[in-house]
Amino acid sequence: MLREIFKRHSISLLVAESGGNLVGYVLYFFTYSSFLAKPTLYIEDLFVLEEHRGGGIGRGLFLKCVAEAVRRGCGRMEWSVLNWNTKAIKFYEGLGARKLDEWSVFRLDEKALRALKK
Repeated sequence: MLREIFKRHSISLLVAESGGNLVGYVLYFFTYSSFLAKPTLYIEDLFVLEEHRGGGIGRGLFLKCVAEAVRRGCGRMEWSVLNWNTKAIKFYEGLGARKLDEWSVFRLDEKALRALKK
């Protein structure tokens, strides 16, 4: 991950600290929307230590991503949330995000990638 952030610059990381301690981060990168003909900021991971949640740190990290998406001329921002993570779902909905029911996420894991390569 460090190589991708600092050498290849393919992903970006913002961190939050409190009292000199790392308490949260957001990891993001850019994809492209052919529907919009604009880039998309994709949040891979937004995390705040449990004891620091509810104080605006997650919101602040999220809003930094919003500002970066606007600065880069993105047509949208996207991320995934596990269905069972109701706290995260409420957090995002509280920021005005809407859950997309018309899309299904598909994945090939490493084993499947190797099997298809044969």
